[in-house]
Amino acid sequence: MQYLTQDYSDLVTRRVEDLASRVHLLKDRFAKQTVSVQLEHYWELSNMRTLFCEFKWRIEQLDEDDDFQLKRDQEALEGNWNQLMRAVDVLLAALA
Repeated sequence: MQYLTQDYSDLVTRRVEDLASRVHLLKDRFAKQTVSVQLEHYWELSNMRTLFCEFKWRIEQLDEDDDFQLKRDQEALEGNWNQLMRAVDVLLAALA
């Protein structure tokens, strides 16, 4: 069943676009760093990748949800989104 509403789909699309622009900025900042600085932030970057994989998986699950699961999964997606953005922002600040 397709329960993902157009409004929520638009919200997720805007969030992914926002994330993409921040990741592009992060890539630029990483490219300007020495290898030792890059290694220093290896675990933070790994955590960010894990959070993104979870975010992507949760979005995919929304299409398969029934009414009961949809609200629960949207709340979990919101929490995951907040964690992901915090991780990106922390890493951006560390590399500024």
